[in-house]
Amino acid sequence: MFPIFFLLFTLVPATELYLLFTVGAHIGALNTIFIIIGTGILGATLAKMQGLQLIYQVQHEINQGKIPGTKIIEGFCVFGGGLLLLTPGFMTDILGFCMILPGPRQMMAFFLKKWFTKAALNGNVQFQFFGNMGNNPFGNMGRNPFENQQDTFDAQYTKNENDNTENVIQVEFEKKDEKDL
Repeated sequence: MFPIFFLLFTLVPATELYLLFTVGAHIGALNTIFIIIGTGILGATLAKMQGLQLIYQVQHEINQGKIPGTKIIEGFCVFGGGLLLLTPGFMTDILGFCMILPGPRQMMAFFLKKWFTKAALNGNVQFQFFGNMGNNPFGNMGRNPFENQQDTFDAQYTKNENDNTENVIQVEFEKKDEKDL
């Protein structure tokens, strides 16, 4: 894991700085700054448009009773691509555009879905359930560790079988004149 973080946090920024200085030397510092600002604005606009389109597609698939797994993965790609486009640099801009534009994003989502499925089947990815989830949304993929436990809220407000009284909330109030306020 350390080599991955080393590459992400040292090698990638060093390469980005080298590219920014090299391009800046050829086209000028001001033009390089305009390109950085332009890709940030364009990236934010594209990410918003593509993100909204994906939200509508996810809602449409849910309304049809389908599980929108691929569209959700594409949504994460759009979010990550938007972040990369806001980061100054040419390599991150190229990767960010690939993650936002529909064609490359769909290919990326296809491979991510295959990788995630393989990792889940091999046991490299596990699901954790928190709270009382009587109806497990993931089917029988894993045992819910809380299935036999009663939620403290339910236990506190569940009616006792021997208790014939209804839950009553008593409130006392006193009317005051407006001049007293």
